[in-house]
Amino acid sequence: MPVRNSLEIVTFPNAEKSAGAAAYVADKETEKQLKDLLPKWGYSNSQIRRGSLPEAIRDYTDKAMPTVLIVDISKVALPLSDLQALADICPPQVNVVVLGTRDNVGLYRDLMEIGVTDYLVKPVPSDLLYRAVARASGQIAARNAEPRVGKSVAVYGVRGGVGATTTALNTGWLLANHHNRQVMLADLNLTCGTLALELGLEPTSGLAELLTDPDRIDNVFVDRATLEAEEKLKLLASETEIDAAHTYDGAAVARLMQHLRSRYHFIIHDIDRSAPATAMTVLKNADVRLLVMDTSLAAVRDAARILKFLKSEAEEKKTLLVLNRSRARSGVELPIEKITQFVDHQIDITIPFDKKKLAVASMNAEPVARAKVPITDAYLKLASELIGQREKPARSNWLSGLRGG
Repeated sequence: MPVRNSLEIVTFPNAEKSAGAAAYVADKETEKQLKDLLPKWGYSNSQIRRGSLPEAIRDYTDKAMPTVLIVDISKVALPLSDLQALADICPPQVNVVVLGTRDNVGLYRDLMEIGVTDYLVKPVPSDLLYRAVARASGQIAARNAEPRVGKSVAVYGVRGGVGATTTALNTGWLLANHHNRQVMLADLNLTCGTLALELGLEPTSGLAELLTDPDRIDNVFVDRATLEAEEKLKLLASETEIDAAHTYDGAAVARLMQHLRSRYHFIIHDIDRSAPATAMTVLKNADVRLLVMDTSLAAVRDAARILKFLKSEAEEKKTLLVLNRSRARSGVELPIEKITQFVDHQIDITIPFDKKKLAVASMNAEPVARAKVPITDAYLKLASELIGQREKPARSNWLSGLRGG
């Protein structure tokens, strides 16, 4: 796009349709410049204030963000650290323009790697500011070749009743509440799925319609089908008639997930085991595969088969093996060392047995991870693995906590 001589008359046609713009700047001159220019460019609903990057993080940790966010790092001691914290709470569709005083190539590269749309050195000429906001709003091509997208996580129980749905629910809840991520849960069992039931929500026909007719996938239809569990935790779930012949394939799921990846940090799909071919396709396409098993001989056998099936995938695909002890079994249980030897894969997460807490949580239609109990530590570890962090336990010593120490 050529630079205009009369920036005052330039507008962005789609700006009013977006969620607007907001800016946090450190000096009066930049504040005045943005207040003058942003409304003339179509952002009449912009919010511009004197403030710093930490204030932007504080303000938007628990509320929806605008599509364009301008932050000033001039007076920030650790800008990369704070910008990473901001990136952690930004949905993929939010674009960040950074202002600063350091004219440094290394800093610019670091900021681009974090995922910011542009970095401008103050004082900023109006034409450069215009182009930066235009890139952030999607009016012209962004500098980053790869757009920020969310991560798809496929949760699959290698046998029925091993706790895959419970794992999907609690991991998603912790990502939303402990790590402040935007999370979409998708229950791919259209007839007998229980994610909506576990959250006390009434399923709709929306997900079934999206998967059986993927040409209808767009923001309006997806929003209509979405159930809100909490501000940062959403759900797609259907409960079709027990004899309904709803069928869908892995391509339909992939198309829906690709659409959702631009709007959520994590899309966690609880896979329907009743259609093995589709289930394996969804597993193969996911960024992360969570295989949930127990210590039964049948579960060990099936885990080994699925792991062998997935081994041909690219290295960037992560597979985590979750051993769930939260289901009481009366049959033969294999020791851990025998399991790892047979499946040729380490046990990444072990979820302890807590029958009473799980029963209470289910009766209250809420995740068990909401309670401060040992099982929460296991789900916290799993959630932290998904975002690439090492999570410390909620308590360093549960026994001392019980003793009042």
